[in-house]
Amino acid sequence: MLNKIKNIFDYIVKDEALSLIIVFILMVFSRVNIFVNNFVMDDMDFIVSWPLIQDLANWPSFFINYIPPAGQEGIYSPLKTLVHAIFYNLFGLNPLGYHIVSLLIHGSGIYFVYKIIDRLTGNKTIGFVSTVIFAVHPVQVEAITYMTASVDMVGIVFLFGAFYFLMLSVDEAGRKNVVYYMVSMFLGVLAVFTHELAISIPLLFLWYLFCYSKDSYKKIFLRTLPFLAIVLIYVLCKILALGGITRGEYVGGSFYLTMLIAIKALFKYIVICFFPFVLTHNHIISSGISSFGQDDFDKYKVMAQSIFDLNTFIPFLMLLSLVALAVIYYRKNRLISFAIGWYFLALLPVSNIIPSGVLFGERYLYPGLLGFALMVGVLFDYAYNKNKIYAISLIVLLITTGFYVVRTLIRNADWKNEIALMESAVKANPQSALMRNDLGLIYTKNSRNEDALKSFKEALFRRSDDPVTYFSMAESYIQLKQYKNAIDSLEAAIKYNPEYAEAYYNLASIYAVWKMNDKALENLNKALIFYEKSGKKNEGEKLKKAFFSYYKDLNGD
Repeated sequence: MLNKIKNIFDYIVKDEALSLIIVFILMVFSRVNIFVNNFVMDDMDFIVSWPLIQDLANWPSFFINYIPPAGQEGIYSPLKTLVHAIFYNLFGLNPLGYHIVSLLIHGSGIYFVYKIIDRLTGNKTIGFVSTVIFAVHPVQVEAITYMTASVDMVGIVFLFGAFYFLMLSVDEAGRKNVVYYMVSMFLGVLAVFTHELAISIPLLFLWYLFCYSKDSYKKIFLRTLPFLAIVLIYVLCKILALGGITRGEYVGGSFYLTMLIAIKALFKYIVICFFPFVLTHNHIISSGISSFGQDDFDKYKVMAQSIFDLNTFIPFLMLLSLVALAVIYYRKNRLISFAIGWYFLALLPVSNIIPSGVLFGERYLYPGLLGFALMVGVLFDYAYNKNKIYAISLIVLLITTGFYVVRTLIRNADWKNEIALMESAVKANPQSALMRNDLGLIYTKNSRNEDALKSFKEALFRRSDDPVTYFSMAESYIQLKQYKNAIDSLEAAIKYNPEYAEAYYNLASIYAVWKMNDKALENLNKALIFYEKSGKKNEGEKLKKAFFSYYKDLNGD
């Protein structure tokens, strides 16, 4: 029986077309339940409510005078914006179209991964196994099932394409092909201007040439110099468009503390590649520290970090061991060195050397997973060619693939809608006040106000001085017509943030409903003062106009 399975496996891997068909079938099967998924999280900002993309005539503003969606400041990806605009004008607000395109995007990535690994190794077994791992690994859900992230991955597909043509630009005899090299450069431009994660492109290409090129170091550097120029031009364009390159701040205002978190985050990336059991958009990196939301962190645990505490030192040693392994195997088996180097270099742009506001994200693994998948393929090939354990290696591959497919299907369901996503986030990170607050907001949005209040109270149990949660609670009380409780919540919000313009405005509205005109006007005036103080005078004036338009019995002069 096992011999028959082995023969079938050998027949499959020898046929490139058949191998890719099987991988594509596995990929599609692992995502058959995504087509009912609705817009969630950043989809609201980048797809549903972004006026810039709703008219293709706005295309010059994708590059010049670029304004990101509200709440997404610091992002500059002009070609991604163009892709969003094209998709919006094709599909409107029909999620089905975006899901179909996401599979085409992932399919393109899969194709390039297969071709890259085949070119690197000349080994069909490694190519097939690596591509299967890349195609159905559960961490890919956040990159593909999540509609906004799948558009980001267009940039990574361009990166893979640029790398593949860079490989083709030098044949086995060392002859250079200028056409392929120019294609690589063109795709490199598309990659970098589509997704910021692609700014690792010069380092990735430099590492490849360092591992495999027979040229001198000077020639290697010169071959990667145009790709470095592409990145520098992108950075300059971003500075001109947004006035800077950062998005967020260092944790605790400290580069050192942020890098300690980055060490733990890099180690966690490795852990979830091997053990993708707990998957969420807001991981616990270490006790009291999550993927994002610095206000949600345990400040004592942030400040108490040290390179010598076990939570940091052990991950540091493990990462150092992998670097040592890459060095050791540089001469023995360059594939292993290349795979390790690619994995870490691909994650470099999100390591928060330049602060991004997000310390960990499963979707960031998409380019780096090529390195992980290649390593798995190499290890499988080694075991498969050992006569006594080839059967074990096949069984492990079948079990792993089956687990990945099932885990992917389960994870897809987390992204079905906002409620499912936030409930899964709370389950994965139960100590996060931020996640419980966000879940409460979603419950309120869906008129599940009792559930919302329960979630808000659980958030306050974990962080009792959060004005945002008190403010959010007030909306649920208002929907339940419990106005006294709403006032108490808004006053608590103001207690912890005396300049909370929105809280004063909502108080004014409640008092206006109760015909307590003096208090209504008093709170409205305070709201307008703090809107202006926070640089939102125009927003305040619009709200003032709306206020007096609705409450006509109040004198607006």
